Amino acid sequence: MLKVLDIPASFDTPEVLLDAQLGIFKIKGNSYPENPVDFYTPVHEWFTEYAKSPLPKTEFQIHFKYFSTSSTQIFFDIFRILEDIKRTGKEVSIKWFYDSENEEIKENGETYSTLFYVPFEMIAVEEEE
Repeated sequence: MLKVLDIPASFDTPEVLLDAQLGIFKIKGNSYPENPVDFYTPVHEWFTEYAKSPLPKTEFQIHFKYFSTSSTQIFFDIFRILEDIKRTGKEVSIKWFYDSENEEIKENGETYSTLFYVPFEMIAVEEEE
């Protein structure tokens, strides 16, 4: 069984919680690390390993307040892995949370939803101050 990947949030990096045993898969916060490849390599490796024996249902929750364009390629790679899992007949979905007043994050989620064969659910939330 995969070990839990639990990375606390910082000012410029999101909280990451990936727990295959509990079926929790989420990233939340800001994503503009100085080196996105270094930060996201463990996440990518975790999903690559998870894809070898995924749960019957995978729900990936994403809630960005902000993310840099340098993080974008990493997200593409993760979404491709999720798409590959779905193609094996497993149930996969992405819940894309966004601040109801942040059109840019909403539009980014909508764009991703058109690029991958994985259902995206767009969920507006009120941000706490």
